[in-house]
Parts: sequence; C-alpha cells; structure tokens
Amino acid sequence: MTTDEIDNPTIVRTLYKALLNRDPDPAGFAHYLSMLDSGQTTPHEAALDCVGSTEFLQQIHRMGWEIISRTDYRLYAGYKPEDLAVFDHFSHAQPHPRNGFLTEFIGSRARITSLWDECRVLEGKVLPLPIPCDYQSDVIEWLGMLKAVLAANGSFAAMELGAGHGPWIAASAAAARLRGINQLSLCAVEGDPGRFAFLQQNIEDNDLTTQDLILLHAAVGIADGSARWPRVPDPRNAGGARPFRDGNLEDEAYLAYLGDWTRDRVEVEVVSASRLLLSRPSWDFVHIDVQGTEAELCRGCLSVLSERVRYLVVGTHSRKLDGELIELLLTGGWRLEHERPARMICGSAASMITLTTHDGTQVWRNPRL
Repeated sequence: MTTDEIDNPTIVRTLYKALLNRDPDPAGFAHYLSMLDSGQTTPHEAALDCVGSTEFLQQIHRMGWEIISRTDYRLYAGYKPEDLAVFDHFSHAQPHPRNGFLTEFIGSRARITSLWDECRVLEGKVLPLPIPCDYQSDVIEWLGMLKAVLAANGSFAAMELGAGHGPWIAASAAAARLRGINQLSLCAVEGDPGRFAFLQQNIEDNDLTTQDLILLHAAVGIADGSARWPRVPDPRNAGGARPFRDGNLEDEAYLAYLGDWTRDRVEVEVVSASRLLLSRPSWDFVHIDVQGTEAELCRGCLSVLSERVRYLVVGTHSRKLDGELIELLLTGGWRLEHERPARMICGSAASMITLTTHDGTQVWRNPRL
C-alpha cells in the first residue's frame, strides 16, 4: 500500500487511531488535512508531530512504562505512516485485561511471572498499539507479522526460532483467529531450559495446545547435533543466550556478560533449521532471534527459506550482522520491507557485539510466494 493509494483524510484518521487510540477531533482533523492538502507537511512529519504530542506521551505514561530512546524511534522509524493502516484490519479485537498477565492489543497475553521485573507495572493491563514500540519490540516486527497473517489464505503456519516465552507464536495465532483463520500450524524452538518452561506455559495460557503444534527444547543450527548451553539461574531477567561451540571465540565473547554462570552448562539438542522448515510445505511467517547467529543460520538454509517461507522477521545484534543479512537475502531475491539497524556506541572493546546497545530488526518478503 502506497501513499498514492490512500487519500489524505484516511491518512489523518489512521494516524489518530494508531498513535492516539481515538478518532480525530474536528479541529485536529481539519488542521492536519489542511497541512497535507497544501503540501505544508508530509505524512511522515505529521506522524512525528503526533508522537511528540503531550497526549501521546501521557498515554504512554498511563500505561506505566517508558519508551527508551524515543528520539531514535522518531528519527529512524523503519516504516512510513501509511504502513500503519495494516493495524486497521485488526481493529475489531476486543481484548480484556486479566490479573497476572499483560494483554496485547491483538488479544494474546503473557504471564507476568515469565517476564523481566520491569514488566510488573503492566500486570492486568491491555497494551495500546505498539507504535513506535512496546515492552519488547518495535512496530516493524508487528507490521511484518500482521502482513504475513493478511497474506495467508485459509490456514496459517508460523515458526519462532529462539522463541523465549513465545510472544510471536501467540500474537500471530491471535491475529490469524481475528481474520477467521482457525487452522493453525505452529512451531517454536527455545534452547534455554528456564525459558522453554515459560514457552510451554504461554502456549497453554493462549489456548494453543490443541493446534498442530511443535515445541522443542533445543538450539537451532545448520545441522543436527548437540551443544552446551549456559544454565542461567534467573532466565526472566537475563539477556538472550546461545550455545557454546568448542573453539568458537565469538560464542565466548557473546556470552561473557553471563560471567560465572557460563561455568554451569547443560547439554542441549541442536536441530537443523532446514529440517524444521521441511516439516511442512510452506510457512507464512518465520521469526528468528538466535542471539547473533542469524546470518549463518539463514545462509545454511537459504534455499529452503526461499522455497517455503513467505515472510521472514529477523532480530539483529550488530551492524556487521545487519549488513550480512541484507547482502545474503537481497542476493537471494528477497525484498526488504522494513528495517531498523542495530544501534552501537564507539569504544575500546575488542568485540563488535559488546558495542551494541539496542538490537535491530529486518522484515523480509519472499516475492516467489
């Protein structure tokens, strides 16, 4: 959907609904419509004006959480204001709050005891649209997932690799049900034993146990095998982990933040990404967040990805990884629809990974499917 296909009144109504969670008041509608019609502002500038408004900031504060580095989200959003019209297809969702949980606007929920301490203020609340971000992700991850649901026809298949507690399996299933799709095929893989327990609980909490479901306590790799995983005593509050591979200095550097925890390691199965993808003819949505090994994983299964996956959303963890994925997938014929690079600071650390302050996101569409 492009700006040329959406008239200015629709753009104004979409911005108000998406950013301020209400219909435009007459004065605000007339103001923005006049500015757009006269060319004094663009849809992007109008969106930035809404995000910077007192009403928007008060709405976020009422939810009990802060947007970190809001300026960055405004200056490099990774989407155009007209892209927010995707949310209109799910505006009929009527989620209800539930004690002990946070509930997404789409109706999926997460148990507070499975999330990090800062999420406690969200207990019993229904979150607004995730614009420019929510407690765990920014809006372009949501746009990629919702586009995948809209492109599905009659059934919906989703896979989450490095699933954690399984937020994208739950959210995509809720979105599919809102579109009248009840034939769901879901696969989620998580290597950390503590987080895998959260994943199992989240599947039950979102009523997904009766679906065509694969849940695996395993790491994901290019080939089947086994690996050692750090046994993290507090998986709720620790950052992401990945397996140790013998002699791999990047693994050692990446996991150094765990400190002494890395000495206690548990053996985990490694499952081949290609084998998982080949388990069914096609996948509408695949979400990958495997803590720095995304490029090598995608490289190892690129042919299967290109044959069977319609939408791919990838979390990135360094500028190097951003570039490797873009080169790999563009060369492979994929189309980059949304992208926010990982953020980094300059310093004297030897490893680029230690310079990353905020992860990035890439949303890819496969034009062959």
